[in-house]
Amino acid sequence: MKGSSASILAGVFALIGGFAALIFPFVASLAVTGLVGGAFLIAGALGLFAAFSDRDLPSRGWLAVFSVLQLALGVWILANPLAGLVSLTVMAGAMFLATGILRVIWSFRLGTRAGQSFWLLLLSGVVSGGLGLYTLLFPLQASPILLGTLVAIELLSVGAALIALGLALKKLQ
Repeated sequence: MKGSSASILAGVFALIGGFAALIFPFVASLAVTGLVGGAFLIAGALGLFAAFSDRDLPSRGWLAVFSVLQLALGVWILANPLAGLVSLTVMAGAMFLATGILRVIWSFRLGTRAGQSFWLLLLSGVVSGGLGLYTLLFPLQASPILLGTLVAIELLSVGAALIALGLALKKLQ
């Protein structure tokens, strides 16, 4: 299989996954939560292994402490996926609010020198800030759909990009 065909096939699978996540955002949100919990669990276990197996490693104690925290967080998220989902949603909301506020500040700092970009930056900041504020004020309502919808948007975007890349590669061959 050529790279162009592989890219198109990967794009189709990403689009299918994106549409599935868009149709079933709660399931996709829980899947993201499970992946994050598993990642913390694995990172904590590997960190503990490194801390206890390499005696020459600097700051082994701190590595062990942070690894135990990662391990505990991974176990907690996997044992309590709904609470983990709400926690991850609150973190995403805080990030949206912070980046939204920064974009609004940047838009006013740039002012008219930015031309049309001023309005785009301002609108982007207001939308992100509003989404963050909504998520922080209503985390239980946002949790079932937010992470799954973000995954859906990313998969759809990646799928479209991979298909476009594959088609462009076919033209070059």
